Amino acid sequence: MRVFFNRNNQLPLGAVRYNSNWISGPILSRGVVGWDSQGQVRMDRLFLKQTLTTSNGQSFPIQAINSGYVQAGIGLYTPAWGASYRPILANETIVTVVQNQVVNQQLAAGENHPPIPIPANGYLLAVRAYTAAAQALPPRTGITIQSELQPARLSPFPQIVGGGPLLIRNRAIVLDAELEQFSRAFATQAAPRSAIGLAANGELLLVAVHQSPAGTGPTLGELAQIMAQLGSTDALNLDGGSSASLYLGGRLLNRHPRTAARVNNAIGVFLP
Repeated sequence: MRVFFNRNNQLPLGAVRYNSNWISGPILSRGVVGWDSQGQVRMDRLFLKQTLTTSNGQSFPIQAINSGYVQAGIGLYTPAWGASYRPILANETIVTVVQNQVVNQQLAAGENHPPIPIPANGYLLAVRAYTAAAQALPPRTGITIQSELQPARLSPFPQIVGGGPLLIRNRAIVLDAELEQFSRAFATQAAPRSAIGLAANGELLLVAVHQSPAGTGPTLGELAQIMAQLGSTDALNLDGGSSASLYLGGRLLNRHPRTAARVNNAIGVFLP
């Protein structure tokens, strides 16, 4: 059951947290599902507030961590991203930080720039169209980063996967595609869809809806109704279209293998 990614470069678009480390950070306050080793599960819209403060007392917001979602601002890339970072946009200022101190700053022309190593004991900052931040981060500048998850009740969950929009919370349908910055077309089109739900008895529901009485799949509103009818107290939409696949016992249940898309990020349940 796949979660969102950039179709052009296959970079992740949304939250993937593993053992409390952000493989990819949340974006746009979209819905996520979090769980822990005790079997606790929670779903909600999630915002990660990160603030960079220099030793000179200047503060700047960090737009995203380890993310393919880019806009003007500061992107943070840690070793969880990989051994190196290749600039996504043209004219990014790349700041290398080791042990909380800037050790290098360079201008990268774009995706053809050679990969830039991510230090094992530090991280990179990709500064995009943010002159004030670039000027405040010369070599030898000390840096601290403060992080806060909102809502805080998701903070204790070491595993988090993003999707969106959130469909159901506390037994109420709370679908609001526009709030999570999805297009109206995305919300209203009929398409194969996948979702994860939580039942009142604590059971997880992994659902793929390939067809509907009216056509080739449900709208998001219809998917929310389906998840409610299945007994979900909480539910989250995941990726859809050709990636709405349900795999169980060695085979795909809802489509022919030839029609299944390649999977970049997915939710899997493994039984002993």
